[in-house]
Amino acid sequence: MHAVVRCASFLAFVVVAGCAGGKFVEKESAVVTVSAYGPDLFGQHARGTGGSWDVREITRGATPLSYPAMEVRACNQSRTACSLGFGVVDGSAEIISSSPTAATVAINLNYKVGRSYSHIVNGQEIKQEVPADIQALQGNQQISKRIEVAYGEVAHIQLPYGVDVAVCAQRQNAGEIVLDRSVCQAF
Repeated sequence: MHAVVRCASFLAFVVVAGCAGGKFVEKESAVVTVSAYGPDLFGQHARGTGGSWDVREITRGATPLSYPAMEVRACNQSRTACSLGFGVVDGSAEIISSSPTAATVAINLNYKVGRSYSHIVNGQEIKQEVPADIQALQGNQQISKRIEVAYGEVAHIQLPYGVDVAVCAQRQNAGEIVLDRSVCQAF
């Protein structure tokens, strides 16, 4: 009998602990998902490398945005010669206002394209580089915008070489711990 009570107590603890990772909201608030994806260079998927960040109205200050490096390329019309590069998007976003139908987000992005990309993983530097015999893409772009997005809608910011930044707004209901992801799945 004690084993059953211990097992039930343990399972209850696991369920409660599992929910603790979510953010309980006391009142209805806006959440804007900012995604950045590169092109699928091999034509097998709807999009290439990238990721998403949630920007919450209840968070004070700007939410930092940082996405993995994306392989990008530009080819001539016959696709017999291509230039390659690594595109990196980072920046910040903040919900500056919301209404019952939409959220306005201030978004600041830095987009850099170059021959190489390096990052640190577990203390080790990992470097990706376009081979020296292939022409490399170079570029740098900064974007600062205020975008009003209706709940359930998606606004796109197109960057060079097929990189797409998508902004989707939705409402998180009071008492909700886990956000309903079905609202912004279309992008």
